[in-house]
Amino acid sequence: MSWKHSLWRTISRVAGRTAERAGLRILGYHSIGTEIAGDPYGLRVDPKSFARQIEMIASGRFGKAVCLGGAALNGSAEIVITFDDGYQDALAAAAPMLAEKNIPFTVCVTPGLLDSGRPHLSWPELKELSRIPGCEIGAHGLTHARLDAMEGAELARELSESRRRLEDALERPVAVMTWPHGAASRRAAAAARAAGFVRAGCSLYGVNTPERDPLLLKRTEITGFDDEADFARKASGGWDWYALRQRDPESTE
Repeated sequence: MSWKHSLWRTISRVAGRTAERAGLRILGYHSIGTEIAGDPYGLRVDPKSFARQIEMIASGRFGKAVCLGGAALNGSAEIVITFDDGYQDALAAAAPMLAEKNIPFTVCVTPGLLDSGRPHLSWPELKELSRIPGCEIGAHGLTHARLDAMEGAELARELSESRRRLEDALERPVAVMTWPHGAASRRAAAAARAAGFVRAGCSLYGVNTPERDPLLLKRTEITGFDDEADFARKASGGWDWYALRQRDPESTE
């Protein structure tokens, strides 16, 4: 565990006592078991820890479990599990646990990473994953570039081509996404809307109310540094204070 996470954990133990709030909460995962080279952020979550987190979600204590596209976003307590990048363990490790508990989930993939092979899903594996009940496939950019740093035709291509390639492969609509690196802005959200996306998650911690732009939804990252208490606090709002350290894309052109 990093010293920073230890500090954030200490702050959250105090801040989390009064942070709980109803609404749509989106959790962001990356790898469930796969080692990620040079990863300082703890993006790999141990499968045993993930299994326990799924049990807590299945209990209903954090609200109704839904996929990103299926959320009511009406102020009621809902929770969404998302995975970024398209690691192969989304199929091999995470999906079986989620299906067993009848928990919907959303896997947002980057076609350019799928083209590169392991540790990411192959295209046939993506199709297999998409057929699992409760699984929703979304986009995560075409090349995993920061989309808030792009403009014009380059940005439009990253968004539209990521969606087109996934729809062509899966033969079904793809209308949700998560922002690569969590990086978004009002301008990027407008481009995503023009490309046909209806919902997208960034990396700003917090809960989503009906007033939130559906293309800039807040999302709380779950890491391998989180113990069971950390997870419970994150899923119930105890880490929402962390947004004070972040830039809200709704306030960024």
